[in-house]
Amino acid sequence: QILATWDFVDNESDVYDDDTHGTMVLSTIGANVPGEIIGTAPGASYLLLRSENAPAENIIEEYNWASAAEFADSAGADVINSSLGYSRFDDSSQDHTYSDLDGNTTPVTQAADFAASKGMVVCNSAGNEGNSSWFHISAPADADSILAVAAVDPFSMYVQFSGKGPSADGDVKPNVAAQGAQTIVSDPWSGV
Repeated sequence: QILATWDFVDNESDVYDDDTHGTMVLSTIGANVPGEIIGTAPGASYLLLRSENAPAENIIEEYNWASAAEFADSAGADVINSSLGYSRFDDSSQDHTYSDLDGNTTPVTQAADFAASKGMVVCNSAGNEGNSSWFHISAPADADSILAVAAVDPFSMYVQFSGKGPSADGDVKPNVAAQGAQTIVSDPWSGV
């Protein structure tokens, strides 16, 4: 059910060799191993598009995300699900400020809203900075036309690492929550 793959970081079709995070996220949606793990949409078809360079944090990744969203739109995707967020970068001159998270400023937020304007449902994590000095949501979770998803534990309690809102312009963010701690996932590098 994987229709296409593309790695916008390495400019190649192999999206499986750099990090396991995407596979883990995909397994919560698309897995179908009865008795072990069944995702929320095991019958769907998928485009696997890598825009994140996990070992580094550079603003080019926001433009990679925009390119991946354009690819998804051209392929007819109905939903974009991404588990990433941007606030601080390896080069601090690229850092966003909280005021940048106004739903209109960062490149990835603009791209996410544009993708939504094309009719795609865009879901993005609230970010993982909730228990750091940043603690806010991360871009593109501030985009006003997308669903920012917070993490909760199995008892529906907010997980401390999950980014906190509101956005800088006062929008209620995150919009929804899903289990993001103690979650059963597939990790291909550990054989689970």
